[in-house]
Amino acid sequence: MTTIIAIQGLDYSLVCSDSRISTVDEGGFASQITTLSSTSAKVAENGRYLLGAAGDMRAINILHHAFTPPVVPPGTTGKKLDNFITTKFIPSLRECFEKQGYAAPERDTSTHIAEHGSTILVVVSGCIYVVDGDYSWTSDISGMYALGTGSAYALGALHVLGSSKKMTVAQAKKAALKAIAVASKYDPYTGAPFHCHFQEKI
Repeated sequence: MTTIIAIQGLDYSLVCSDSRISTVDEGGFASQITTLSSTSAKVAENGRYLLGAAGDMRAINILHHAFTPPVVPPGTTGKKLDNFITTKFIPSLRECFEKQGYAAPERDTSTHIAEHGSTILVVVSGCIYVVDGDYSWTSDISGMYALGTGSAYALGALHVLGSSKKMTVAQAKKAALKAIAVASKYDPYTGAPFHCHFQEKI
């Protein structure tokens, strides 16, 4: 019940998120709409990280208030940063989620050792990673990302707007805000106010 947009520039990353939380009943209908305050936004500034979550509110709470991400050693870029995300960051995230009781229950049909119920956006050293529910991560060569129920609308709008890695921060922010506004028009689970975060590459 979310839309989070991220744009990977040549020397920066920009993230834009909405503020709507919807409580969905057993029939699949939204029974309550909540607008988050800035202190519980869907993207947390946590140390040198930007951490966003699309899925459960519990994941957002943990990223804001319980997770202490590992420190990235100076000069960690490229494949070294990928390795750091794989071997340091993700195990630390998993340990925190499990310690806080946020993990999918074991079931006979599970194909993964560990699972959780959200998609996590990670920005560190100005680079974007998307961590799925099975703790695998991806980075998209296009440099454009969208998570949540409004993601298809937002990503389509970004492509129409001609977003690219060569945009300035100001151009990326303008495109992201337009795209998330499109998502909020067509996705009932996405709503203002919108928050933007920026991080330079190191």
